Amino acid sequence: MYFESFYPGLRTTTPQRTITTTELDAFLELADLHLPMFLHDEGAREVGHQRRLVTGPMILAVALGLVRVHGWFDQVVAALEFNEMRFLKAVHPGDTLQAHITVQETRRTRDSGRGLVLLAFDIRNQDDITVLEMQGRYLFRTSPTGPAA
Repeated sequence: MYFESFYPGLRTTTPQRTITTTELDAFLELADLHLPMFLHDEGAREVGHQRRLVTGPMILAVALGLVRVHGWFDQVVAALEFNEMRFLKAVHPGDTLQAHITVQETRRTRDSGRGLVLLAFDIRNQDDITVLEMQGRYLFRTSPTGPAA
């Protein structure tokens, strides 16, 4: 989506994605986050959880991937900042995530080929409970053919 397609109040809900143990293991290897709470249930119990945890960075990565698969990031130039990021509930392997996104504001930049979009993210699990909420500011390309009709 080009910048012109976004307007305050526009909402979307992405497809769902289930996080597997294999994906978590690969993410932990990539990020070198070999902490017991992420590696096995016993380590998670030591910090007050019944099952091993999915890392916050992986939850964020999956959420952004859901938005990309949904087509909203096709014309993004850069992610500029994330604000008010709060992890509200634990996520475990086997949990299913879905992103609910709302455009909060849009603004053209001095560069006529770019525009800023502030998105509010509400990432929910299979029980429709919010596990992550945040805002992200992105720089998008404007349409080469002008404003959307």
